[in-house]
Amino acid sequence: MMPSERFYATADGPPKQGDILFAGVSRLIAPDRFTPAAWDALDEHHLEVPGDSPSRPPLNLAAGHALVMVTSHDCHFDKEWNRRVRQLMKDGYDEASAIDLAEADETLDRTFTASPLLDPADLDVDHGNLMAGRILGYLPVPASDDGLVPEAVVDLTYRCTLDRLDIARLACVSNEVRAQLRFALARLDSLRSPEIGFRIEEVIGKEIADVVIPKSNPLVVEFHFGDGTMIELLQRPGEPGPGPGRAAVA
Repeated sequence: MMPSERFYATADGPPKQGDILFAGVSRLIAPDRFTPAAWDALDEHHLEVPGDSPSRPPLNLAAGHALVMVTSHDCHFDKEWNRRVRQLMKDGYDEASAIDLAEADETLDRTFTASPLLDPADLDVDHGNLMAGRILGYLPVPASDDGLVPEAVVDLTYRCTLDRLDIARLACVSNEVRAQLRFALARLDSLRSPEIGFRIEEVIGKEIADVVIPKSNPLVVEFHFGDGTMIELLQRPGEPGPGPGRAAVA
């Protein structure tokens, strides 16, 4: 697991991917209120929203408070804001005025996705592999020096949508951690898909014999082809490009 001095960064500026927040989480559940053991601590409350017809049955929800890590990419937080700034400048406002007007609009970029932090002891998996980042769907988190964040793992299989005006940020993470998070998300959601392999085979013109993720560097993906050749892909940190951006947390 990465040491805390490399994991955490100074908390400033607008919300970013990888930020650790205190927020509410919720999910739809079945009427029997089944909860996976690892999520038991998250399900503090069970709610039923009445239905109004056979085609619109009651909704059952589990909700609670949790530390979460932002999974939305940085660009997601400025998408509507950037569009508004560009439109205002087309309408004749100078850049500074357009930015001020966009900053004052609390309807822009309100929602984003996040995943909760879990106590590693609540997961029925090998602890060493879990905290080394070798278990698919989890990202290890070291304890912060200020004591606000305990040693934990982010459960990327649990995604919730949050409102940026209903959160409290506890910590930011380094660019290196954001790169690992992006790789973990891609590995969970996309890299296991055979469709990705088919597309690579079409582009390269060779059959993929094996895909290897070296334990020494989980940011590297090795594609081994049937003719004995190999290409190596490296996930690099991707940060927003130059240009106007939000100046502070909304």
